[in-house]
Amino acid sequence: MLEDRRSEILKALVEEHIRTGEPVSSRAVAERTRLQVSTATIRNDLAALEAEGFAVQPHTSAGRVPTANAYRYYVDHLGPARLKFAAQAKIATFFGDVHLELSKLLKATSDLLAEVTDLPAVVVAPGLIGDKVRSVHAVQITADQVLLVAVTEGGRVAQQRGRLRAPVTPSELEEAQALIAEYHVGKSLGADVKLPEERVRSLAGPVREAVLTLVDALHLAASAGGEVFVGGTQRLGAVWHDLSAVSKVLEVLEREAEIMALLAAEQETSIHFASELPEMDADVAVVSKSYESLTGGGSVGVIGPMRMNYRRVISAVEEISRELEEQISQTS
Repeated sequence: MLEDRRSEILKALVEEHIRTGEPVSSRAVAERTRLQVSTATIRNDLAALEAEGFAVQPHTSAGRVPTANAYRYYVDHLGPARLKFAAQAKIATFFGDVHLELSKLLKATSDLLAEVTDLPAVVVAPGLIGDKVRSVHAVQITADQVLLVAVTEGGRVAQQRGRLRAPVTPSELEEAQALIAEYHVGKSLGADVKLPEERVRSLAGPVREAVLTLVDALHLAASAGGEVFVGGTQRLGAVWHDLSAVSKVLEVLEREAEIMALLAAEQETSIHFASELPEMDADVAVVSKSYESLTGGGSVGVIGPMRMNYRRVISAVEEISRELEEQISQTS
């Protein structure tokens, strides 16, 4: 824990660098704080902060730039903040007017969060287990491969490939699909639905094999991770002027598993920096918060540079997470 004066100087250093993107001078820190000390004292404190790993000086005559350690200290000691009225009104209007199936709602929410923060935003959907099945479809890919597609009451789609031990004809697959639909439509996805053994045994061999394959595929589809919805990717070039950083962020956004790891579900607001994340070496910070639904938890998050407006981003993530959770609970 830093002493009060150095803590205030560190806060001013971070906030001024966020505002300007330039190295921060002792004079700028003095003007931003209400400390009744000389610029010489502030220079000494900045030098001490540098020695402790909270700042770096790009050039001898330049000001100082906060390090990842400085940002970590800063966000860990941020006080509560509120969104500006215009942003609050935009969020309230969106959730007051929106009437969409869950997948479309989550995609629209990622776009809203990106618009409010001016940063790429991500929404991870809850797991599919528990959603009621609206329809089941079996699509023949090859003679011995099928694709099981289940559509839930919330408009979400679960799909899984399955391999048959014996080839089936289109009519045989249609018969198997009808039987699966008869017993699974209206039931919760992932529920332990037992097909009548006598009826299964009475089926022709290829149909029976298709039924068993589709049942296995349905259970695998139900246990798959949540969908990921990304908004605001067009902002990448404006947010990161370093093309290598843009490339690394794009790579992450293209891999759903990595996004879900970044936005690991935590009850409280979570803030992570690239230096704290595995295999992530870029100017990146992730602000996220979980939300709950009847079928499990999901996450809402923003991916941006360390030099982001944390007060605004944290407030937006928390407000949208809360509104999204309420919206889902009302429509479930």
